[in-house]
Parts: sequence; C-alpha cells; structure tokens
Amino acid sequence: MIPFDFEYYRPETATEAVTLYTDLAGRGKNARYFGGGTEIISFCRLYQLYPHAVIDIKGIPELNTFEQKNGKLFIGAAKTLSQIQESNLFPLLNYCGGRVADHTIRNKITLGGNLCAMIPYRETSLALLVSEAELVIQNRKGKKILPISEIFHESLRLEDGDLLMGVHIREECLGAPFVCLKKTSDGNVGYPQDRVGYPVVSVAAMRADNKIQAAFSGVCIFPFRSRTVEEVFNKSNLPREEKIRQAVEVIPAAIHDDMISSAGYREFVLKSMMAEILERLE
Repeated sequence: MIPFDFEYYRPETATEAVTLYTDLAGRGKNARYFGGGTEIISFCRLYQLYPHAVIDIKGIPELNTFEQKNGKLFIGAAKTLSQIQESNLFPLLNYCGGRVADHTIRNKITLGGNLCAMIPYRETSLALLVSEAELVIQNRKGKKILPISEIFHESLRLEDGDLLMGVHIREECLGAPFVCLKKTSDGNVGYPQDRVGYPVVSVAAMRADNKIQAAFSGVCIFPFRSRTVEEVFNKSNLPREEKIRQAVEVIPAAIHDDMISSAGYREFVLKSMMAEILERLE
C-alpha cells in the first residue's frame, strides 16, 4: 500500500498528458507519468518518492502500438516487456528485455518505464543503443524525433514534462546477427530468457554495416555504448586477446564495485563476454 494520497489522471492523448503535467507543475505539484507503475509503487512504499499526482499513460493509443512502415518498426512506450517479447519483432530487444525481473513483473514493466528507470541498469537501452534507434517524444511544442545517441547519456535525458511515446528501429537492424549475454550474481550466464535479476554484466552486440556495435550494463554505474571500444573491436590487424585488453582499458568509467559483485570479478566476466562477442561476430 502507498502510505500517502496523490491525484490520479488518465489522459486519452499524448497532448493531453503533457498539458496536464505542465498545469500540475505550474501549481507547484510534482507529477509522474505512470505506465506499469512497478518502480513508482516500489519507491513510494519505501518513502523514497512522493509524487503529488500520477498521469496514467496506458490509455493513450499511440503508446500501445507496434507499427512497421517506411522501413522502420515503431514500438510504443507503453508496450510491456512481455508484449515485446511475445511479438518477436526485434529479437535483440526481446532478449534484453526478456531477462528483466520475472515473467509476472515483465507483464507490467513497460519499455518507456525501463528506459526512464531510476534503477541504473536500464537493459532495454542496450538493444536500442546498438541499433541506433530514434526516440519519439511529445512536449509542449509538439512531437519531435531524436536519435538515441543525442538524448541517452548514462540515462535518458528528457526535459521536464517530456513524454516518451515510443521508439523507431530501422528494419535492417531487426534481423541483424547479434549476441546478447547476461550474468547475474547467482552464477547464471548465457542466452536463455529465464536469466533474471540485476546483472553483474549484461551486454548486447550487433553486426551492422559490417562492423561490431556493442553496449554494456552493470560494468559501470550506468549503461553505455562506447565508439572507442567498438573501434578496438573492429581493428582487423589485432589479435583477439589484444583487442579485449585494449577494449577494457577504454571503457568510459571505472568498473563498478558493489554488493552484487566486486570490480575484479566484473572485469573477469566482461573479458569473457567480449571474447564471445568477437568469436561470434568477427
């Protein structure tokens, strides 16, 4: 049970949702967009989040659609991870999202909720980073479409009141060769979609335009795609072992050390996963 009162709204359009948010903010009220609600409910119960109002976006039709046209797949931000997995439209995203929490929770967690999460792993971002997805955003001025590389830096950097409506993925990325690996603290590692829990290391890699593209979560305190790491991976004149050594040296921040895993063990797992990426995608 949430131990305090708040206002609840359920708009029918994205424009209405953004207008509501703006109006509430103008009255000094802290509002939150509400999709699956798993994170909001959990943090409210722990007294770590106190919204004055929630704006339920699940009823907005555009946020609940899959659509393929003009060479792109659109996935609405209110689609749950289970719905994305069952659709099998983008296999790499299926794997990245299909190992977040358990099946019951994935029935509630939405794509937008995972991308905007306060919990730092945001594993669906890995598939979108390597596929160079575009994000569709509604704000007070209207709708805009931005490459994920422009707006995702450690986390999704939305402006106050912006509503993530969904993502576009180029059709050529949907069937591209990929590797998706995740190791959890209980020792699980591999491809099966029953590998759940917070990652020691989670990685998604794709071969596109004849080059390896890779993104990582769990390694640092934020998920990332590093062009510098990719440059090392794609050097044709380096032995595989040297590529791994150099790639680890240029990751964008210190390897994380926490109660889930020591930094030393994370580095060991990271090197093992890099070796598998290179073996399968070179």
